[in-house]
Amino acid sequence: MLMIAPENLEVANKYLELNSIPDVANALNMPKTAISEILEKPEVKRYIDAVYLDTGYRNRNKLAELLDTIINAKLEECQETEMYTDKDIVDLLNIAHKMRMDELKLLGSSVKTQNNIQINDSSFGGGNYGELMKKLLKE
Repeated sequence: MLMIAPENLEVANKYLELNSIPDVANALNMPKTAISEILEKPEVKRYIDAVYLDTGYRNRNKLAELLDTIINAKLEECQETEMYTDKDIVDLLNIAHKMRMDELKLLGSSVKTQNNIQINDSSFGGGNYGELMKKLLKE
């Protein structure tokens, strides 16, 4: 579940409506820098991406249904006429695959990864941290 502060949600929705930081700033009577900072927050970005993917300019459900219809029509045509090349079908499948990869890439751009480093050394190591720990434990 995505948690967004109400004021950030208002900015995100206004941005989805107006598609312009200066217009949002004028509409909400806020500085452009504040609008930009809110739009850069990871949870706001994820929200905007989800809206664009689900209901926005790239309504993925409608596009997927349309592409499925086109592929099915092409397959029926191929069966009826028996005059086709594999390239026709492969081109359509490549388009479907590219759309899905672009969608996944967009979703992945709003997810940050975290790398953790584990140090397994029971003697505190030899660096500054180790020396500090030795001093603290002696005193």
